[in-house]
Amino acid sequence: MKELPKDIIEEMKSRFKEDFEAALHLLDESLTAVEELNTDRIIRCIIYLSKNGITDLKKNLADAKKDPRDVMYWAEYEDIHTTMPNRVRDFNNTFKENE
Repeated sequence: MKELPKDIIEEMKSRFKEDFEAALHLLDESLTAVEELNTDRIIRCIIYLSKNGITDLKKNLADAKKDPRDVMYWAEYEDIHTTMPNRVRDFNNTFKENE
């Protein structure tokens, strides 16, 4: 498994609580299967979008496998259904830097 940055591990523990190990396993499976997902930015976007636990994580991993640009767009921009979406986060940076 790829060694994840500390901020990603902490965010996963916070979001998934008792399901942390299961979430980590799902993430590892996806990162192993699809090399393009193996960037900190994409991983942060997937985690950020997974507000409702394992179910959301599975959905966001599946969406990222189809096209990682989708999860980056959904996580980093607001007003995405307008002609002028607004970038409000940059997950090249840590979760803390995006607060």
